[in-house]
Amino acid sequence: YIRPHCHKKHITQQAKTTDKMASYRLEKLAGHVVKTPKVVGEGLSQETCAASGAVKNGQMLKGVRVIELATVIAAPTACAHLADLGAEVIKIESPSAPDMSRGWGAGDDMAKTADPKLLESFRRRKGLGGGGSAYAQINRGKKCILIDIQKPAGVELVKRLMSTANIFVTNVRSQSLQKLGLDYESVKDEFPSLIYGHFTAFGRAGPRMNDPGYDYGAFWANTGIMDLARSSEDASPARVPGGLGDNISGTQFAGWLGMALFYQKRTGKGQLVDATLFRAGVNTLTHPLIQHAAGNPWAHGRGKSHIRSSTEIGNRATMVTNAVYRCKDGTMIQLLGEIMPAHIKRTVEALGSTLTEFFGSEKPNYKQVDWKEATEKVDEIIHTKTYAEWRPIFKQFDVWHVCVTRFETMVEDEQVKASGMFVDVPGLQHKLMRNPIFLSADRGEPTKGAPDFGEDTDSVLVDLGLEWEAINKLRDDKVVA
Repeated sequence: YIRPHCHKKHITQQAKTTDKMASYRLEKLAGHVVKTPKVVGEGLSQETCAASGAVKNGQMLKGVRVIELATVIAAPTACAHLADLGAEVIKIESPSAPDMSRGWGAGDDMAKTADPKLLESFRRRKGLGGGGSAYAQINRGKKCILIDIQKPAGVELVKRLMSTANIFVTNVRSQSLQKLGLDYESVKDEFPSLIYGHFTAFGRAGPRMNDPGYDYGAFWANTGIMDLARSSEDASPARVPGGLGDNISGTQFAGWLGMALFYQKRTGKGQLVDATLFRAGVNTLTHPLIQHAAGNPWAHGRGKSHIRSSTEIGNRATMVTNAVYRCKDGTMIQLLGEIMPAHIKRTVEALGSTLTEFFGSEKPNYKQVDWKEATEKVDEIIHTKTYAEWRPIFKQFDVWHVCVTRFETMVEDEQVKASGMFVDVPGLQHKLMRNPIFLSADRGEPTKGAPDFGEDTDSVLVDLGLEWEAINKLRDDKVVA
């Protein structure tokens, strides 16, 4: 993939480094005529993959450059996904205000943290740099340069980086970007080929467009998800799993940046990619919102079993075959019989009963069933055995179900292991999470950990064509560090 020369002012400066850049932009493809397999990379040896052009890992976006002016989780996660596929991601941080996610490593155990050197740096610098496992996960595979964008020279340096990039990603709020002259409207004509990814809490329009908002606010609380996650209308607020909305929306963001990259390659044109936590949260509720718009009683909270029905054991009415139950040993199980008439007979038989005993007839009128009473019966029966006892019974009667799992067990979960969600990364003490969407042509697995604070400032500036005298002056002027 060849990056476009998109900055009108810096074409001359770029020409100085054309020969050097070409060495990694262009693959060794000349003179090779190969047949493309039906599924690239599937069932092929490494030698065959190399000959056919199939990519092994971290190669699909080789030659693509991404400039990231973003912090915390969502936008940096999108860039990490691109880095996993081989993009060069250069993260810009403020010399005086590191990405706050570095600080989340404060409680890490040195013997367990992903990168002990990164954690040691965090402690030695008293929080001004370094980081823990959370930072390593979110910023894996990147480079880091320190630029003070509050200084005009810092803004010009960011623009110079833009001139070499395919994609610019930021989550700085619109009003702040406008003051700096780094908003999309200010730079789109200067960089016509640049993909400008702007990730915000609430979007670029509307009464909350400039409001701050983390995922637990813009994605979780303000969209209705938090309300629906409560066990009943009188229940306390639901727990908020950290970063839930960030990881969902960050993965979405990466996908649409990829779509813009495809368009850029076809046309040579850049565009704005506008992503938000709020819209991602609203989109997550597509099913109930569309059902509500249709006047469906389930979505309007009417009927014996509906979207606002209580989930509290002893005070709930369910359709029995798709409810959660607690076993004798405390294990909770989620039944998956969504089409109740197709599952109810074998479910009741697995519980040691019959439809007649349960409902008074082998062909009950389900509209007249007291589902609260039926649910209470099942609650009582399930609670008489441990899950180890229920499991073979459910298998015998083909009762579809899964266990309600504690998140702490996921790293060692057999299904997770088989799916390859956690991967070893060179130099790190524990595995990192990969993108949940797998490609056959590129594994897209993390290839290295996260950078220390300003680890790549000098090398990135040299790559831009700056002489050491100019770099030292920028450092003396506290523009870079």
